[in-house]
Amino acid sequence: MASSTDTADLKAVATIRYKIATASGDEGRLSEVLQSQLVLLLDKAGSPHKSVRDAAFQAYISVTKLIQPPGVILPVAGLLEQYKSTSSPVVKQLDLGLVKKGLLRLSQQKRRELLPVVAHGISRETNLLSASGFFIIFLRLLLEIRIPPRGSQEDLSIRETIGLSDPSDAKYISERLGKLLLLRQDLALYPTSDLENVLASSPSGLMKEDIDFLRGSDPKIWKPDEPGSLSLPECKLKAVALLASGAFTDEERFLPTISAAGSADSRITSIAEDILKRSNISLEDRKTVQSLFQAHLKLPASHRIQILRILSKSALSCSFEQQVVEAVQADFALSSGESPPVAGLEALRLHKALLGYLAWIARNNGNASATNTKMGPSLVLLLKDYILKQGWPEPNPTTSQSQHQGEQRLRAIAYETIGTLARGSRFEPKAKDSLLKWLFDSLVSDLSSDVVVYIESALSSMMALFKTNDDVGHQDLEILLLDYMTLPDRQGVRSAKHVAARFANNCLPYNNIKARWIDILALSGRGPERRDVLEEGQKGLDPWWATKLHPDGDLSLPDWVDMAEFLFDTTPKGISDDEMAVDCASAYPMFPNERLMAFPVSIKYVLQLILLTALKETKVEIDWESQLETRIHNDLSTRQILRKYMSKTSHSPLLRVLHAALDGLRDHPDVGAEECITCVSDILSFAPTNSVIMKLAYRAPELLKLAKSNNQKIRQYASKSFGILGPWSEQSASLITQMRGYIESCGQPSASQAAEYQGCVAFLSSYLSRAALYGKIQPTDIIEHTDFLRDVFTTTLKMSDPSIKDTAIMAISQLWTANMGFPKTASAFDEHVDALHELAKLQNEKAISALGRIVIPTAATEKAVDKALETLFGLYEIKRTEVHFATGEAIAAAVSRWDSESIQLGLDVEPSGSAQPGSPMTLGLRSERVSSVLERLIVDYVQARLRECQVAFMRLLNARDELVQETASRGLSLVYEKGDPSLRGDLIRDLVATFTGTKTQLKVDDETELFDAGALPTGEGKSVTSYKDIISLANEVGDQSLIYKFMALATNAATWTARSAFGRFGLSNILSDAELDPKIYPKLYRYRFDPNSNVRRSMDDIWKAVVKEPTTVIDEHFDAIMADLLKSILDGREWRVREASCAAVSELIYGQPFPKYEKYYTEIWKMALKVLDDQKGSVRAAALKLCMGLSKTLVTQLTENNASSSAKAMISQVLPFLLSEKGIENSVQEVKFMSITTVLDVVKNGGETLKPFVPTIVTHCLGLLGTVEPEAINYHYQRLGDQDREEIDKLRSNAATRSPMFECISNCLRFADEGVMRDLAPQLAQSIKAAIGMQTKVGCSEVLATLALRHGILLPPHNAMLLKVMETQILDRNHEVSKAYARSSAYLLRTASAETSDRFTLRLSELYNAAEDEARRQKVADAVLAIAKISPDVFTDLESRLLPFAYLGKHDSDDYVSEEFDAVWSQHAGGEHTVMRFVDEIVSFVSQALSTSKWALQHGGALTMASMITALSKVAGKDGQLSEGSLKKIWPMLDKSLSLKTFKGKEKLVAAYPTFIRHSKKLWGSDPGLRLQTKKIAIREAKRNNDEYRPHAFEALADFAAVRDDLDMYSEAVDVVSEYLVPGDDASHDVSELERNTTAAALKVVMGSYSRPKMQLNPHGVLGEVLKNVEGAARAPSIARDTFFDGAIDLLGAAAARDATSNLDAAPLATRWFHMLVAEEHVSILESQRTARAKALVAFAESWEKGVFGPTSTLGGASDTYRQKLGAMGVAERSLDVQKLLKQAVDTFHA
Repeated sequence: MASSTDTADLKAVATIRYKIATASGDEGRLSEVLQSQLVLLLDKAGSPHKSVRDAAFQAYISVTKLIQPPGVILPVAGLLEQYKSTSSPVVKQLDLGLVKKGLLRLSQQKRRELLPVVAHGISRETNLLSASGFFIIFLRLLLEIRIPPRGSQEDLSIRETIGLSDPSDAKYISERLGKLLLLRQDLALYPTSDLENVLASSPSGLMKEDIDFLRGSDPKIWKPDEPGSLSLPECKLKAVALLASGAFTDEERFLPTISAAGSADSRITSIAEDILKRSNISLEDRKTVQSLFQAHLKLPASHRIQILRILSKSALSCSFEQQVVEAVQADFALSSGESPPVAGLEALRLHKALLGYLAWIARNNGNASATNTKMGPSLVLLLKDYILKQGWPEPNPTTSQSQHQGEQRLRAIAYETIGTLARGSRFEPKAKDSLLKWLFDSLVSDLSSDVVVYIESALSSMMALFKTNDDVGHQDLEILLLDYMTLPDRQGVRSAKHVAARFANNCLPYNNIKARWIDILALSGRGPERRDVLEEGQKGLDPWWATKLHPDGDLSLPDWVDMAEFLFDTTPKGISDDEMAVDCASAYPMFPNERLMAFPVSIKYVLQLILLTALKETKVEIDWESQLETRIHNDLSTRQILRKYMSKTSHSPLLRVLHAALDGLRDHPDVGAEECITCVSDILSFAPTNSVIMKLAYRAPELLKLAKSNNQKIRQYASKSFGILGPWSEQSASLITQMRGYIESCGQPSASQAAEYQGCVAFLSSYLSRAALYGKIQPTDIIEHTDFLRDVFTTTLKMSDPSIKDTAIMAISQLWTANMGFPKTASAFDEHVDALHELAKLQNEKAISALGRIVIPTAATEKAVDKALETLFGLYEIKRTEVHFATGEAIAAAVSRWDSESIQLGLDVEPSGSAQPGSPMTLGLRSERVSSVLERLIVDYVQARLRECQVAFMRLLNARDELVQETASRGLSLVYEKGDPSLRGDLIRDLVATFTGTKTQLKVDDETELFDAGALPTGEGKSVTSYKDIISLANEVGDQSLIYKFMALATNAATWTARSAFGRFGLSNILSDAELDPKIYPKLYRYRFDPNSNVRRSMDDIWKAVVKEPTTVIDEHFDAIMADLLKSILDGREWRVREASCAAVSELIYGQPFPKYEKYYTEIWKMALKVLDDQKGSVRAAALKLCMGLSKTLVTQLTENNASSSAKAMISQVLPFLLSEKGIENSVQEVKFMSITTVLDVVKNGGETLKPFVPTIVTHCLGLLGTVEPEAINYHYQRLGDQDREEIDKLRSNAATRSPMFECISNCLRFADEGVMRDLAPQLAQSIKAAIGMQTKVGCSEVLATLALRHGILLPPHNAMLLKVMETQILDRNHEVSKAYARSSAYLLRTASAETSDRFTLRLSELYNAAEDEARRQKVADAVLAIAKISPDVFTDLESRLLPFAYLGKHDSDDYVSEEFDAVWSQHAGGEHTVMRFVDEIVSFVSQALSTSKWALQHGGALTMASMITALSKVAGKDGQLSEGSLKKIWPMLDKSLSLKTFKGKEKLVAAYPTFIRHSKKLWGSDPGLRLQTKKIAIREAKRNNDEYRPHAFEALADFAAVRDDLDMYSEAVDVVSEYLVPGDDASHDVSELERNTTAAALKVVMGSYSRPKMQLNPHGVLGEVLKNVEGAARAPSIARDTFFDGAIDLLGAAAARDATSNLDAAPLATRWFHMLVAEEHVSILESQRTARAKALVAFAESWEKGVFGPTSTLGGASDTYRQKLGAMGVAERSLDVQKLLKQAVDTFHA
């Protein structure tokens, strides 16, 4: 017995069912009932009572039948609420099915309201199938909503608006959207059974379960064009737009956005990339990084690229060692996984991103090697494997050049990354050495010079791994480096010497002998050796560089003994052709022929090591070589240290080095002779006699051949060495005789004999002088040889060759120094002195030195000494400093003799018997001469003439020679110290006058030197130097004013030269003692910044001495100093004054508070910019520095104290000035760029203070955008074609918006508010109108776009004005400019009012219709497309105008216009249904187009009509009818379109005409006149005289006749086409393609224009009439077989369709048809044509059997004939399909 509850529920179900049933006749009423009853009914389906459930289910089935009409509206909201609240799975399932059905019937607004209901609690769905269906519902609703602009108030609240306030719901939706964004169209449509294989071969990041979820229970949900399906691209686009909105947090949208960023759809990726840029998610969160690595392993390559780019910003990711290695293995496809490898361009992009990430790891782990012990080596090996996989050392060939270049770039980056990673990693020694060798092999073998740079970089990075103290590691490295240093040139593509040398210098200690040998080899390179190799070798041998390369410890020199043994080992071995033989049984194995150039380098380096070791040098300066040489030649203590060291050190190594140098001179005198003889000479000068010199004396004769050398330096060192060795040689007597004989034989030597003559003289004198010091010469020999040399000296003094004279002077001077060769008579002495005096007056320093040495011998009398000294004192008139030094040394030599330091410095042997009487060493100081010389120099000349000395020294202050200046300064200081108070006062007055005066008085005569030689060249190697030269030049050119001009130059130079000496040696102290006028401070301050370093240094010293408290003085005299400086900048006639003033102003205001110089601030800028264009480069540099200082001060003030009064005051003063014609608009480029730079800095840091100036800055900068482009671009631009210009324009527009100038504009726009916009908008509009340059116009458009994106809330008051301006700007002649303005317009429309938007879009259509050419239509198309892409929501609001407009435009005759509008239509239209929605609007636009006088628009309108009719036909179905209202609007436009003359594309219109007739019976069916008119139009179009158009018109005529079953127009139609059935006059005529098409169309008319009603009544007659016409055109069926057979199928099929049997005997007609069908059975035709013929024969058989040709019983045996024929054809047929059709025909006859 049923319970009361059960009964009540059953009654309720019955009541509900009754209510629904009673309302089923009225869709509106039924909808109302369902709103209240359907949910209640479904609720009963969850009843616990089975009877109630069954009753409810039965009622549900009834309801589902009643709700089939699309007009029935279901209570979807109630069903959704019930779905969420019920626990019954049955109810849930029923709810879900009805929701899906009812959703599509709701209005858009209703659907939008349902989204929160669906989204709320969606994450709580546990049933996977239901969750899938619910998510698909969510996607349907998502497509309906409008995503608000980012940052708007609606965007901030959208999370709550759409029901995602629960974080779990938001996370659930974001994850599912991420899966959706990974779904590909092919995966969405694949059968479930094939999914596994497809995902394995082409992974998408989704599992099979994910795809099943996204497809739900309906496998066709993503199938295009399927009713009720979803568009996957549109869903993805909407999904990523939702992700970009405020509906999700950064954490929720992060991974789904990555899924979107890898999409192939640029619309999606652009939004996703923007989301990622704006994301604030922390990449230093371990959970986030872990999720990225997990996603990387799952997702396809395009997504992995995005992930790698993100990981490249995370320092934390570098610590995920295992994950990093796995990622590298996966991306390089080096693992053994099953994932298919990535190839092609995508692989290049993936590998580029991966290498970028590895570089990031290397940079971040570079200092954390302790944590990189495993990952680093692993990554290096993976990169190595990657390179090997590409092909090594030569890359594998690729299919395209671009791919090859891409792989080469990646290869290069991989090499570089190997080095960077290796630098921060720890390797096992063997692995480290192996990697280094592989990189060296790559360096010498890689064919690409571009890649080699990166290999070298990798090797450089690896140096840090080898900087150890491990001797074993050093040995391995030495071996490797020597291998590549000595690698023959023919092996490998290039040399590795440079890198090997760098490794030796950086990784091996300086005392490593093998490393220095590598450097020697680097320096010994032959002619073509690279400069960098030579430089590296030089660095390696330089001890100063060693201190820089190894700064941690003290300098440790290589052991020169070991070095000499290593280099000059003479171990005997067999001598080969390429070795340097020393004698018959030995050779130097280290120096074969190819290394011969290394020998002199080795000799020189060993010599340097010996000297440095002896002097114990551990700290060397950069010029250590010159310092060492100076010390050896000028410092006695240094020479004593060297002599002492060589006497104590082992002598065999010294002998080894000396022997090697002498061997080099003997065997290869043309290779490094100078280095070898220098080594011999320097060592012998300090070597001990007994242990070294005597043992080497036997080789002295070998030096004699060097006497012939043309190198004077070689002769000099060789003679010195011979003098040291010769006295101990047993062959010395014969050698002396040989040399004397040659000198005597020459007499007056010729030019070819001069070198040897000089050498013999030098050798002979050197031998005699050293022999005398050794005590190795007899007195008789002395007299004989000295007399000979004295005669030679006398003779040579009369010769004209100065070099021979110098040699003779040096030779005789050596004898005099050795107490030999003094002239025998007083007259001879006087003759010698006079001759030397003449040479001395010519500034011959050797002659001056000889004048001092001539009186050294003991034979010199007092009278001789007096004469020599007087001669030397008489040389004071010579003004050369070097001459005065030489004179001083000569006087010292004459007075002190061997006690003189200059004489002792020339001692290079160990004298024997120096204490014996007559020995040169006993010739000491002439003490009686010392006092007299000093008294003469000081007392007689100085003390009594102090005032004259003062005047003289003052005059010398303006000397150009720095030494003279220093001497004068010292002299003035001495005068001041020794003088009385009166003299001191005079000196101070003179100094101050010289300092403050503007002119210096010059006393000149004809020979006064005013300019340095070469300073004022006049040509032919001459120049103006003296006053006499000035006079001559003025007379020569006839312009006496030149004298004054040159003297002014000389005076000015003297003035500044004198001032430069003021700070030297105490002059500033003299001034500091005096009371100075305060007026001197401005000048003194300015002079401190003089360009002349001497002046600047001097003025600094004076300032420090005079000004005890600089801060106080500057504060007190600030205004006076500033006024003087500003005046000097402007009025300074001298460039140095202007330059000093700029520097002084910069220093003066530095650190000062702004109020102190506020009143000068604008003036300072004005002056600085004025001299920025100075003609002197250094002045411009100083002005630039001042400007930069001002700019830096301003920026600092703005950065630190943006809101301070000083900052505001500075900006208020400087910005108006910089933005005026004196600054940013200046015609001088330097001034303009400086002003621009300053404005950029100010804008970047100005902050809120900038607001009043933003409009001015923006408009000025927009106008200047074009000025930053090089003029060369415009030059080439004018010479390019249109296509190239477009490419250049794209680059120019990109450059303009990425330039610093536009960055300035963007920074300004940050501070836009209502007040700023009030001023900016009108100025911006005016700038847009007045803009001329392309860059300015593009900049203006970008400004509008930026304002719309960042400050859209401020634009509404100004949108109407700006869009009004845009109406003309979008038509700009330049394509890039017009597109840019189109984009700006689209952005502006986002915030425009409805009225403004309406007016703008209306204007677009007006411009389109008024366009005179396609260019304007193209620009309008760009504007519409921009709105569609940039502001889709605005487009949606305006779609009633824009979509129909786009539909018209997509049929424009211009390809560009058509493509642009087609893109608009494709993006926003839903297909044919959209056309139906906007029929009225489309017809309106077509009407406007047809009403114009422009053919292009008329044709576009006509084609639009054709397309619209086709679309409407698809919507209506095959036999559906269009609404009467639509037909009445369409017909007039169609009629007008068809009346147009034929044009390209009209065939589409005429083809659509029969389609329209088929769907418009409502229109013409009741209007006889219209019926007749439509027929006339069809006939008219078929008769048009256009060959191309005719076939299409014929086909349309046939289709028209087929549609109009109320007409019998067969005869008329055949009459129209009959003449075109047979092309040509005879069968031999070659039919063209056009003729073939025309014949086919005409045949279609013949076979398809029959009357359908007549066919039903009299098929026999229709078939006969058609066959008659076909037979009349016998060739037509063979020409158009397809048309004939298709027509026959249709015709015979229509005949067979009638039910009644004909009583006529039409056997002959049947036979004729049969013969016509099989007429070409033996002709080879296509299979498709044979198939059509077989189908026609089947239709014929069916007609036969149906009695079309009469009762089969009366037709006799014809059927047997037909069967036999068909059977034979079947046997002969090759195709199985055709055989089946023929068999079907035979079987039909059998039936």
